[in-house]
Amino acid sequence: MRSDHNHRHSITIIGGGFAGTLTAIKLLDAATQPLDITIVERRADLRRGVAYSTTEAVHLVNGPANIFSLHPDDPEHLARWLTGNGAANGWQPPEDVAASTPPRYLFGTYVRDELTRGIADARERCTFRHIRSSATSLRSAANHVRVTLANGDAIEADEMVLALGVFQAGLSAHEAPVSGHPAFAANPWDSAALDRLADGKDILVIGSSLSMVDAVASMEARGYRGSYQVISRRGQFVESRRDAEPARDFLADRPLPATARSLFSLVKAERRAIAKAGADWQGLPLAIRPYILPLWQKASDRERLRFTRHLRAFWDVTAHRSAPDTHAAIERAIGEARLSHRAARLIELASDGDRILATIRTRCGVEALTFDGIIDCRGHQLHDWRRTADPFVQSLLAAGEVRPHSTGFGIDATTDGALISRDGHVHRNLSAIGHPLRGVAWESSSITEQRAGDHACRSHPGKNNAFGTVAS
Repeated sequence: MRSDHNHRHSITIIGGGFAGTLTAIKLLDAATQPLDITIVERRADLRRGVAYSTTEAVHLVNGPANIFSLHPDDPEHLARWLTGNGAANGWQPPEDVAASTPPRYLFGTYVRDELTRGIADARERCTFRHIRSSATSLRSAANHVRVTLANGDAIEADEMVLALGVFQAGLSAHEAPVSGHPAFAANPWDSAALDRLADGKDILVIGSSLSMVDAVASMEARGYRGSYQVISRRGQFVESRRDAEPARDFLADRPLPATARSLFSLVKAERRAIAKAGADWQGLPLAIRPYILPLWQKASDRERLRFTRHLRAFWDVTAHRSAPDTHAAIERAIGEARLSHRAARLIELASDGDRILATIRTRCGVEALTFDGIIDCRGHQLHDWRRTADPFVQSLLAAGEVRPHSTGFGIDATTDGALISRDGHVHRNLSAIGHPLRGVAWESSSITEQRAGDHACRSHPGKNNAFGTVAS
């Protein structure tokens, strides 16, 4: 750090979605010495990112408000904010606000208000600015980092944080033939695309996790009363979140399993025991959740990749359940015999006039079916930085400032979030939060991990590193 006693410490955050905005809030709240914070984000609207950009009231946070507070030491914070601000933002708070699942757009407004509050509270010691541009290149030095922007300007800061969020993959070879077809919704949150399907009779939904729940809830809210056929490669199907007591701590007092197979065996045995006792299996992920980080860090890359290939779908539908109010649309459609789901793999999509021909492979063989609409709910998240076309990412890799994680998920970093260069140098002034750290900590993009980090500036007395996101 610079020896100039008059120097104000500066931190620049690249990316102004949820992760970047939360980082700024925590920096503002923790700063006890002068601090200058800059967020580089081309959009005018900070805080939302992909998840909270939806404007549809049926898209809810997938858990009760008391686990979505931005302040882990004050779990009722969001509930109090909802009580005071929900009605003014188009949502009537229920009697038990802490147990409610508010709309995601409203949660984004909460994040915005917390940023505004943080800026006001820290105005005597901190400055904050939002530069509407995109980063194009970055160069680090021992005591500062310099980023060049698309508008030609350059910014220097003592530290920088990459909060780039998730990248979206392009259309697959299966989807490309119908990319412009009016009956194809490549994005389940594309309101205009869903509007076009509202008068149809049958829809194929590709994917069976939370994106599917959003899509069905959106279509039901539009008055759609046709049928849905939901397919996924393994036939898993997301369930509604229930208020279950945590299962016993079955991973305590034993060496943590080192392989995906051994972990799966333990979880299966525990689930059988829960069923035998007549308890709710939804307490199981609550017992596993505290061990996700140590399990991931203990595993070899070979075992991590085995998990992503073979167990990820099971974990996703186990850990990430849907809000009961949203899931009601799914249950209603199933009850009316309008929604079915099965294991199947998409082989090809082709235009068939106003409809789309889908060729799928099931356990019984190949089927060719036509639909009035296709909604792709697979997510298309691109985690491998080597495959993204983003020019800033490609510049970082080409310059060797970062290196891909050995799993192919995001970039390499230490357990406290400090990024590692191509030659193995650990940056002490260049960090990341959220999706870029997926290979370092599998659940790094979850709110639990992002809010738990001790995002305090380095100049804060007694702090050894700026971002404890992964280690927390």
